[in-house]
Amino acid sequence: MTRRGRPGAEADATLLGDDELVGEVLGVHYADTRTGFGVAEIGPHDGGPGERCTGPLADLVEGQSVRLVGRRSVHPRYGPTFEAMLYEQVTPTDVAGLAAFLTSERFAHVPAGVVERIIAAFGTGAGAAIEAGPDRLVGGTDITAEQAAAVCDAWQAGLAMARLVRLVEGAGWPMDAVRSAHARFGADVVEVARDDPYLLLLAERVRFAHADRLAEQLGVPRDDARRLVAGAVAAVRAARRQDGHQHLPRREAVAAATTLLGVDVMLAADGLARAVDRGRLVGELLADEDIVALPGAHADELALASGVQRLLSTVRPLPGLRTDSADSGEITDSDESTDSADGANDDEDAVAAEPVELTADQRAAVALTATAGVSVLTGGPGTGKSTTVRELVARARAGGANVALAAPTGRAAKRLEELADHPATTIHRLLEARPDEDGGFRFRFGAAEQLPFDLVVIDETSMCDTWLAARLIEAVPDGSHLVLVGDADQLPSVGSGDVLRDLIRSGLVPAVELREIHRQAAGSRIVTLARGILAGDPGPLRGVDGDVFVAEEADRSAIVARVVRTVAERAPEHFDVGIDDVQVLAPVYRGPTGVDALNAALKEALNPAAGRPAVGGMHVGDRVMQTRNDPELDVANGDVGTVVDLSVRDGSVRVAYPRGEVTHPRDRVRDLVPAWAVTVHKAQGGEWPVVVLVLDPAHRTMLWRNLAYTAVTRASRALILVGRSEALRVAARQDLPSRRHTGLAERLRALASA
Repeated sequence: MTRRGRPGAEADATLLGDDELVGEVLGVHYADTRTGFGVAEIGPHDGGPGERCTGPLADLVEGQSVRLVGRRSVHPRYGPTFEAMLYEQVTPTDVAGLAAFLTSERFAHVPAGVVERIIAAFGTGAGAAIEAGPDRLVGGTDITAEQAAAVCDAWQAGLAMARLVRLVEGAGWPMDAVRSAHARFGADVVEVARDDPYLLLLAERVRFAHADRLAEQLGVPRDDARRLVAGAVAAVRAARRQDGHQHLPRREAVAAATTLLGVDVMLAADGLARAVDRGRLVGELLADEDIVALPGAHADELALASGVQRLLSTVRPLPGLRTDSADSGEITDSDESTDSADGANDDEDAVAAEPVELTADQRAAVALTATAGVSVLTGGPGTGKSTTVRELVARARAGGANVALAAPTGRAAKRLEELADHPATTIHRLLEARPDEDGGFRFRFGAAEQLPFDLVVIDETSMCDTWLAARLIEAVPDGSHLVLVGDADQLPSVGSGDVLRDLIRSGLVPAVELREIHRQAAGSRIVTLARGILAGDPGPLRGVDGDVFVAEEADRSAIVARVVRTVAERAPEHFDVGIDDVQVLAPVYRGPTGVDALNAALKEALNPAAGRPAVGGMHVGDRVMQTRNDPELDVANGDVGTVVDLSVRDGSVRVAYPRGEVTHPRDRVRDLVPAWAVTVHKAQGGEWPVVVLVLDPAHRTMLWRNLAYTAVTRASRALILVGRSEALRVAARQDLPSRRHTGLAERLRALASA
């Protein structure tokens, strides 16, 4: 056994492994940014042969000098391997190693030429000079204080990452939590963790269990006030993140904190009271109920209610939407004479040339928009929401109105654009999201600078959470008209709140529900199946029934195989569509028939690895989905594309989306997930010619009426049910376990009565 490194390493290695290796990163051959797992070649500083190393090494960069603690083994396929438990950064010992490390991606923001001047001035002592601080660098070179600080910050950040990995190894932290804490606190992360491990909960991916295990390791008592307060906040935050609640009744919050902390009710109640006193939570009496909420969630709901009330009270007539025209039920040639005022679409074909007959409900929706600052248009599939929106937009544009269309996801926006024959975008792009210094984003348009539109139409509003709705409402100016379109029977938003249903439930926002099934949809079994699910009875489910196809499979192991054959062969041949027009949906990720297993099987059949290079488990040709809005890359949550290139060296992945190609750097690759199969929640807002829905009674914890309804209504031409059709009947009989705790309707009523 070879031991090299700092004093005390032997004791650490005894706890964490049987060996250690100190050397330079010669190359990173694999890096999974989601799990932190990496495969790297480490060469000892004495010039000996490099060793294959595996473990939490995804953040290593070529040229970096590290000390690995772990064990040597022999991999059955790859041979001798050093299995690292953790690593820490050490100072490179030669000029070549220093040059390679200091020009790696970690120092990409350092101006060209700075590194060369540092190495020229200090040689092999450059590492020690950097560790001594910016003053030492400025004193020994001609670089500026700002340039020196940038180099030192990047160096210290690397040290901090390794020290944090070392600190939390015993607490069993996943690498995404480690990386998130490091990104949030930078070089100070270890000091913050030692001072108060619960402060790390401010990092996006750090959960209470992570901080609590670390606190226990550091000797923090279970009844410590810091722990009780953090547990109370974490319980309310978990209810918001997992169940979509905007707040919790105080009694439920105390019960949740009691369970999370594993203490008695009195201690949990004390922690909750302290959290309110310190401003970590907001306590309030709402509609005679004592509630607690996170400050941000509370502020968002207040802002949304205030914004709705503002638009309702400042409404002005909307150009082009004359009530006499709306009542006539058709758009005339004179209505079409004016081109779009915003210049977004100057085609003469942008406005429908043929008169379109509207139903009474559709006419009512158009007329409502003319007189209401905020209005809701809702209805199920086949009821004509798209026709109504298209006519509404055409009439407004013909009257010279500035019109904007948007939806919560890129997929939904693309569909809206096609249906309305007018440019559409995501809400984030409409508000011009921009990256901020904390790794998140801010919007250009808001209360200070508002949108330049007379009419804003938002589709798939059921997907819109309270936070995003509040940002949108702030950006709509007085006198403008906001039309919220959606299906109130679909799943609620992934984020917290229940905006569409709350607006309808308030009774204060004018709403029209379209109920009449139109001729072109009346013969669709997909439409009748969706309505049957809402009624609690999907009706008979047989082999072939119009545009619904049922493939019964009692054997769970056969379900995945049937899905693969359907996607790879039968659906494309039978319906004359491409594989990208076929989307597989399932309610859950895990299990033998979950999304993860389906993606693995579909990838093996449609785009096998075959020994090709991979980044984050992805290969060229994989279908992937973006899982968060990223204004810096200009990609939106829900965007689906195909991997067209990747670089194992720098860990980047290039994806072709319908609107163009985007390169995702190493630290953004974790936002991509396989999309051969997706959950029903992720499919919201999308529509595909052919949908394959996996039905398994084992998914019973997610078999809800609105989930089944949402899944079925994603299909436009054909719906293929694979598995046990009885699972669909179970879902049709089950409503959501409980309604979300939200206060928007009550706040709107309070504002109206004030």
